[in-house]
Amino acid sequence: METIRLSVAEQRALGCQALTRIGLSADEAEIVTDHLIDNSLCGYAFAGLPRILAMAEAPQIKTPRRPIGILHETPVSALLDGGNHVGYIAVQRGAEIAIEKARATGVGVVGIAHTWFSGRNAYYLEKIARAGFVGIHTVGGSPMVVPTGATQPALGTNPLAIALPCDPDPFMFDMGTGATTWGEVMLRTYTGESFPDGIGVDAQGRPTNSAAEIAKGGLLPFGGHKGFGLSLAIQAMGLLAGASLAHGSLLDFGPLFIVFDPGILVPRERFKAELSQLIATIKALPRQPGVTEIRIPSERAYREREQRRTEGVLLERRVYDRLMAL
Repeated sequence: METIRLSVAEQRALGCQALTRIGLSADEAEIVTDHLIDNSLCGYAFAGLPRILAMAEAPQIKTPRRPIGILHETPVSALLDGGNHVGYIAVQRGAEIAIEKARATGVGVVGIAHTWFSGRNAYYLEKIARAGFVGIHTVGGSPMVVPTGATQPALGTNPLAIALPCDPDPFMFDMGTGATTWGEVMLRTYTGESFPDGIGVDAQGRPTNSAAEIAKGGLLPFGGHKGFGLSLAIQAMGLLAGASLAHGSLLDFGPLFIVFDPGILVPRERFKAELSQLIATIKALPRQPGVTEIRIPSERAYREREQRRTEGVLLERRVYDRLMAL
């Protein structure tokens, strides 16, 4: 499959130009593009510039936006009105407010209503953890995942992410509860690649390997009934973030941050030292034959980001051409 290598500067220029063409302001385009570039640097090709193609096709991009505001607030919490802004902008503001509240009170709980597409959870949580806080982030989404035993989607891909402050880099775990990400489905519809068995179903609920047919039907949960149960719990958490406020549907987008200072439980520096020791203990365990390293979540992403900042990122030629066409 033909690819093209782009530097960080080339990605930024292409992303910002494409996003302003679909209606974002120059400042908004920069915020979104920086997020997308970081995703691609960390090795998540589907979550990089190809996401602009999905944004361009989303009906929300053509509807009016309003300033992000606060619907309800306490000293430790806030429910935001995302103003129909794409989540890369509205959810980032939610993370910033959660950090502000955690600095002031030790705890910050923030939900964001009236928004869509949230990007990569670890992008927000890395900012939270590097500010010295523990972050838990859940996102209940619009129907893309078919519950176990059903034939139609009723859950989002519903990611769960946890970040903890640690030196030299935060510990971060970020997972979706679908068998794969919806971004990967969209990317494979553009490239024509298929999926292995067990990923998704078509519009009639029948198993399929076709990305285009899965886009019409839905993904399956990871891990069978356990993945379904976790996904449903995250969907329910989205109600706390005001998921039903935008369109009156219980099955809608609901990002939620729970952020707190580890110092409300144990001294922050002690916690960071103990976490570093725990990670070192895990990595030092005897390994199975052929295993060269016990890798910690996000360790690969940190390494690849540093490497790709110098080498650039490969982008599918067909995706590049479609972005240029915008």
